[in-house]
Amino acid sequence: LINDILDMSKIESGKLTLNYDIVSLKTTFDDLVALVQPQMAAKNQQLNISVDQIDAENVYCDSIRLNQILLNLMSNAIKFTPNDGSISIDLYERPSKTSLENVEVHIVVSDTGIGFTEEFKKHIFDSFARDDNKRVTKTEGSGLGMAITKHIVDEMHGEIYIDSKVNVGSTFHIVLDLRKGPVEQDRKEIKG
Repeated sequence: LINDILDMSKIESGKLTLNYDIVSLKTTFDDLVALVQPQMAAKNQQLNISVDQIDAENVYCDSIRLNQILLNLMSNAIKFTPNDGSISIDLYERPSKTSLENVEVHIVVSDTGIGFTEEFKKHIFDSFARDDNKRVTKTEGSGLGMAITKHIVDEMHGEIYIDSKVNVGSTFHIVLDLRKGPVEQDRKEIKG
């Protein structure tokens, strides 16, 4: 909660900065899965992962902020998906519309959770916003995670799309246009 409040303070004062470095999407996703699996196992939730059509595994991005986006989305999916539900995370890439040196990275997190109304969808990115629903008020949370996520995505010049239906589930689709990083070369010893 304290970190969320500090992040919102930085965002509101215009002091949120991004530090771009080479990020391995594979490592990022592996770390995310390792982090959320214990919480999902406790609720007997199924995790479906799809990684497809990856042109550039390495991209220039702020790894801390990318992890923060992914963790916020996955934490919400886990919290608001009942026991025995399922969550999927898909990663794929498309050619960039801006440059041949860039790639469009798509991250889609879907769940079979409680979903939310069209009315709440209008406010989901507001600070401290929480759906006015008995199931939500019983669930821990500050209502800052989605506001922070939206600000980070905006700062990265990305887009976030939402689809949700009450008692069916939610889908969050993030699109980031990122510069391609160096391609990993096989490091083979040359024998003479």
